[in-house]
Amino acid sequence: MRFSDEFLEEVKSRNDIADVVGSYIPLKKKGNNYWGLCPFHNEKTPSFSVYPPKQMYHCFGCGEGGGVINFVMKYENASFAEAVKILAERAGMEVKGMEETGEEKAKRARGDVLRQINSDAALFFMNNLYTEHGKKGLDYLKNRGLSDETIRHFGLGFAGNNGRAVVEHLRKKGYSDELIIASGIATNSETYGMSSSFFGRVMFPIINTDKKVIGFGGRVLGSGEPKYLNTSETPIFDKRRNLYGYNFAKRARKKYYILCEGYMDVISMHQAGFDSAIASLGTAFTEEQAAMIKRDGCEVYLAYDMDEAGEKAALKAVRMLTAVGITPKRISMKPCKDPDEFLTKNGRDEFGKRLDEAENGFLYIEDRVRESFDLSDPEERYKCERQIVENLWMFAVDEVRMNSYAESVVKRYGYTASEVSRLLDETRPREYGSKDAAPKPSAYSPPKKPVGKKKENIWTAAESSLLTWVTDEPEIYSVIRRYLNYDDFSPGSCRTIAQKAFEMLENGTYSNQALFDDLQDEVLVSDATGILQNSAPDIDTSEKRMEMLKDLIIRVMERSCEILAGNDDPEKELKIFNRRLEIDKLKSGKLRMHDEEEN
Repeated sequence: MRFSDEFLEEVKSRNDIADVVGSYIPLKKKGNNYWGLCPFHNEKTPSFSVYPPKQMYHCFGCGEGGGVINFVMKYENASFAEAVKILAERAGMEVKGMEETGEEKAKRARGDVLRQINSDAALFFMNNLYTEHGKKGLDYLKNRGLSDETIRHFGLGFAGNNGRAVVEHLRKKGYSDELIIASGIATNSETYGMSSSFFGRVMFPIINTDKKVIGFGGRVLGSGEPKYLNTSETPIFDKRRNLYGYNFAKRARKKYYILCEGYMDVISMHQAGFDSAIASLGTAFTEEQAAMIKRDGCEVYLAYDMDEAGEKAALKAVRMLTAVGITPKRISMKPCKDPDEFLTKNGRDEFGKRLDEAENGFLYIEDRVRESFDLSDPEERYKCERQIVENLWMFAVDEVRMNSYAESVVKRYGYTASEVSRLLDETRPREYGSKDAAPKPSAYSPPKKPVGKKKENIWTAAESSLLTWVTDEPEIYSVIRRYLNYDDFSPGSCRTIAQKAFEMLENGTYSNQALFDDLQDEVLVSDATGILQNSAPDIDTSEKRMEMLKDLIIRVMERSCEILAGNDDPEKELKIFNRRLEIDKLKSGKLRMHDEEEN
């Protein structure tokens, strides 16, 4: 679907980037920017910056960047059209689309077919459950206490004893082998030919919020491995960005979700009336899933298993949810192992009581820390205190919450405020540096990217600063153009961005969004947000402003000499000599502000 330029501009203007990003992740204002933990890579200290004056974001850790539509596309794993619709609906706007392009139609149509293949496979598995071939699958589900109504509600089924039956069924419905493979239902190998990996398994369809089957989880009956098998990633299925039972839980419109470990836990919870239960898809809880829950503005209760693995998973989920601004509560099901067993033995009313008694997730972590140390030993007690206080840094992007929990630590464990304050300084992540340090750049000096995240920039701070300034205040282009051309900037992204910006400035058509639209390439857009992330200098006199501008121009001119020196140009020595003369002349004089000053 295509949209008019006017409609897109209105969508952007009615969705301030700080408000939109802040609805997904916690942000904290530092200077002109807002900072938070990057949702696109794992980090402990904030390097993700949102800059409202230019309506753009940039992560100095992984390099991701762009505007508000680009952010929603990446975060929601959405197409451009889907992201625009999300933002339009957020702003209460009627979606006004234009005719889809041929490519968009083809992509949408292919996705529809893949979802239909999964739906047809789900119906095949469900019907198979009630045949002689599926009896052992039905017996398993019945023995787990599930009613026929619950089985039908979740669309549970059984894959036969070989993986070819479902393939033949789908072929008869007219689907090509290529589409069946693309749907995730089957693979093709020299040994087995076209065959599904789902055989001899109870099948759990994974359904999205549009009530479409996008994948499957399958539990083996017997001693086979793996115990649970999930659909591999496909164009319509990403297990990191989906949750089992979410389609039903979201429609239940409760103010909370109950996060479980497995499919059967979710189903048992729903059958017992706890219809906001959800679970990750055969893997550990992910950042993307935490973000999904954050968007719904719901509380979270953790109903993870009570064994060692469940405790570790719960601790990880607490940290992950806390990172997006949710402090979950941990439900104790002792002496039972999991929700399914607890409900079978104790019933829904008793589980409701445990829900009401659930422990604050952060304090749950701290209590587990205390249990792991011998507090009668002074050294062990010190290590325990240190680890407990160190955990407070998970609230680093939210000072109010951090202070609130620090106060709780003081009261709960009998520490003094001075002890907590001292240990906070001792355990401060090194990225924060001193007590007053914050992960933000000083004027025209972008923070360095963490080692190993992404290759270092090949542009200089002066180039970034100058381009930032001229795109903030286009009127100074008339001065810059007297000394610099786009090819004076570092080759690669920086030079391309300078070229595009200078062309627009020359024509009087520059805007940040126009630049991003013209760049098109995703890497260029991300680099542009890194280069243009700062703000124009706030200097009290025009004389000082011109001195700073002169200094930046000189530094870029000197950079152009370095670039020339590395070229194969046979005339490079002469060009460098002439450039040096211009630099020396500028150093000893003032910036030329008007044409008549040329001579």
